[in-house]
Amino acid sequence: MSDAVKPIVDALTVLYSNPDRDAKLKADQWLHDFQKSNEAWATSQLILFAPDAPVEPKLFAAQTFRTKITYDLHQLPEEHLLPLRDSLLTALRQFASGPRVILTQVCIALADLALQLTPQQWSDPVAGMIDQFGNEPDMAAALLEYLQVLAEEYNSNFKIPVKQEFGREGEQTAKRGEQVISLLSMYVTAPGITPQLQNQCYQTLGAWLRTGQIRSASLAGAPILAAAFSALSSDELFDAAVDVLVDIIHETMELQENVAVIQEIVPRLTALAPNLSSPETRDDEDKMRGYCRVLVEAGEWYEPLIVQHPASFLPLVELIKECAAYSELEVVEITLNVWHRLARGILKVGAGPVVAPLLQVFADLVGIVIRHLHYPDDASALTGEERDTFRDFRYKIGDTLKDCCEVLGSGPCLQQAYDTIARAVAAGDAVKWQDVEAPLFSMRSMGSKIDVHDNDLVPRIMEMLPKLPPHPRIRYAAILVIGRYTHWTQQHPEHIQFQLPYVSAGFDEADPEVLAAASQTMKYLCKDCADHLVPFLPQLHTFIQTVSSSGRLGGDDLLDLSAAIAHILQAMPASEVAAALSTFVMPNVELVHATVAQDQSATKDQLRRVCEALERIDVYLAIIQRLPEGALDPSCAATCQQAWGILDALLTRYGHVASVANRTCIALRRGLVFFGDLAGAVAPAMLDRLASAFEAAPTSDYLWITGKLVQQFAAHGDAGLSAGAKAAFERESNRLFELLQATPPTQVPDVLDDYVHLVQALADSMPDHILLSPAFPAAFQSTLTALTLPSVRIVLDALDAIRAIVGHDSLHDPSDQYLSPAQHASFPAYASAIRAVVEAHATQLVQLLLDVLVAGGEDEPHNVLTILRLLSIQFPAVLAQTVPPAVERLEQRAAGLEEKQEFLGRFTTAIANQNPNQVKDAFTWLLRTSRRSYERARVLQDRA
Repeated sequence: MSDAVKPIVDALTVLYSNPDRDAKLKADQWLHDFQKSNEAWATSQLILFAPDAPVEPKLFAAQTFRTKITYDLHQLPEEHLLPLRDSLLTALRQFASGPRVILTQVCIALADLALQLTPQQWSDPVAGMIDQFGNEPDMAAALLEYLQVLAEEYNSNFKIPVKQEFGREGEQTAKRGEQVISLLSMYVTAPGITPQLQNQCYQTLGAWLRTGQIRSASLAGAPILAAAFSALSSDELFDAAVDVLVDIIHETMELQENVAVIQEIVPRLTALAPNLSSPETRDDEDKMRGYCRVLVEAGEWYEPLIVQHPASFLPLVELIKECAAYSELEVVEITLNVWHRLARGILKVGAGPVVAPLLQVFADLVGIVIRHLHYPDDASALTGEERDTFRDFRYKIGDTLKDCCEVLGSGPCLQQAYDTIARAVAAGDAVKWQDVEAPLFSMRSMGSKIDVHDNDLVPRIMEMLPKLPPHPRIRYAAILVIGRYTHWTQQHPEHIQFQLPYVSAGFDEADPEVLAAASQTMKYLCKDCADHLVPFLPQLHTFIQTVSSSGRLGGDDLLDLSAAIAHILQAMPASEVAAALSTFVMPNVELVHATVAQDQSATKDQLRRVCEALERIDVYLAIIQRLPEGALDPSCAATCQQAWGILDALLTRYGHVASVANRTCIALRRGLVFFGDLAGAVAPAMLDRLASAFEAAPTSDYLWITGKLVQQFAAHGDAGLSAGAKAAFERESNRLFELLQATPPTQVPDVLDDYVHLVQALADSMPDHILLSPAFPAAFQSTLTALTLPSVRIVLDALDAIRAIVGHDSLHDPSDQYLSPAQHASFPAYASAIRAVVEAHATQLVQLLLDVLVAGGEDEPHNVLTILRLLSIQFPAVLAQTVPPAVERLEQRAAGLEEKQEFLGRFTTAIANQNPNQVKDAFTWLLRTSRRSYERARVLQDRA
């Protein structure tokens, strides 16, 4: 083994075999650096052709060629490019018979090189390869591999500049595609061709179709097209044939340009009917799925032809319907989009005798869908995952029923469901609940399409519901039907007299799903029929009190009922809402007060009920929101103070409990919106309590509601509130800073997130309280800490806060005319404070910004580049001092020594020129370089 090969072999051995993690990391880094070096070209060639080198180094050498051709082709002088091509062609021949993994890497390297060479350097990388290897049987597999990856790399490798004249238009493109079709047709019809080569032919054709290099019209009459359909009869060729036929049909989407080939495809599709109905296919889900994919692809793209020529295309549609009727639901699901597209097409052309055959297909489809909605006879045999999958499928295929309603009208579709139920119920005691529940579910799915003015069928459905068998699953489905038809009930309020007690009776059922359905339906009924239900409020109040005290309903069900009542309250005259709202909300407030007022500490169960009561208050206020100006009597200020007194006591005793803190703060937020300016009287006390609660238990909710208070009342100019906001911010900042000294930031991301929002709120609304506060340095430091979190959202929020500070208006020239006199007076102090904080934290600030720039996702760099540009304007000396060491500390994977030196040269020039745009351009260059470096490191790591 040569001296050049041995280090590679040793490093690969460590990477693949050594259990020592540090050793693996060092080997990985060494191989990464090797691949970036100029020496890697010659060494890789030496390894690739070394007769005594093991397979692993040869594979690595081939991968290195691929990587360097992608990223480092500029390293080679132009006169070395064709020798590199010839070397790869030699390797192609050497590895034509395997190993396949090496052959693939050589083909990708050769393809990437071909795409980057100009036509003058390599006149035609397709015709030349076909001429050179096309007539050599031993090179067939290698040539097909090359042609396939050439198309795939052209289509997906955006890291390389394509210099060959590849494109979707032009005579050269058409000629190149025809050359490939001719080669593939020759191969698939060659005597003795192996299934492996046939599959390669289909895979290559698919790859070329996806690039647009082959015009689908060129396939008309081509042997490869006929062979692909014939291959469906072969188990060995079936999957590849399905894939390529899907690609072929997809590429015929430009219908007018592909009439000839479509006329050849459609009869071949309809000729598949015997295959589709054969017992062998029906018993093989994979085969059925394959046939379905091909037929559906045609159905989707040929939809305009189907609706224009229904008689000619009806056999194709019937075959797709046969797929939709198949027993395996995964196959059925493939057909759903074609029905949607076909329905849209029929609606465009309009009803008439021409489309009558298609209407019958949709009528048949209604019955097929209802059959698929059936739970199995033994529904308990379904696993949890199977049950969830089936439920998801039901909702998806329910949308197909809506398509049927669009085409046929809701009446005929509903009538089928109604008749299905009638037939099932006629069986008497022998009826299966599944036979009733499935058509009920279909009725629910079609709810949005019914005619709200229907006075015949829907009333009969409503009359039928209470007469159905009293099975819990039937009751559940029937109640949900009522919930889905509430827009119809709004036009037919006389049915509320029946529906309200029927739904209410659902709360007497033991089945939890029936209870949930009843609460959900009550919510929709009250929302859509609120005007009609106002007279029922006393009755509903008694009902709510009864079911709440029974303990039979879960928290979510009671929330739905609260939402239901809130919708009715919203429909009342504004002057009456507050009093009516108090009737329903006060029992929840009293529950909280009773728990707080008791001498002994509350149990976990009591605190859970407190949180549920607060959540119900939240639901009421979230729906009512803020009443119109003047709708709240000034006397309501006393109610606001009383409510705050109860919540203040709750926070005093139990504010350390996370759930209590969360629900209380949410209720406070709703109360602030509802009471509006009336809440200003308690705002200072709230700020003080929130600061105390945060000091005792640093929970993000307290910071969040502090920020909301600042945003709501900052413009009022109230001295007491201003002092309270300043004190709360400083106390919370100091406590957070203490917390971060003892707790890793990753353990308190939500706290940092809400603190960053508080910083922004103060900077926008009360700049004196943050910029001139002794807590400002700690606030800035904490905001920087948020940049270290893995959450993109939090990092973006922190970047927004930092940008607001380093780009603050006070840093502008004080002679700017747009500044007000008050700003002129305050701005020098603001600017001084900002400069002091930025200079004190400059090293950390710049290092974190660079870390986020090079290692962040797609969203962060724009904000980082903006901040760096602002720093170059306001703090050029600070930036000039801190950037070089920060760049040096970037990990090798982000930028190598040469890249760092190149960047620093660009950056130094930009700073010296005092050109912010050049500074931003320099950092943009670093961003792009680091992304490429990380990508090539990832490719190497994937092989480890």
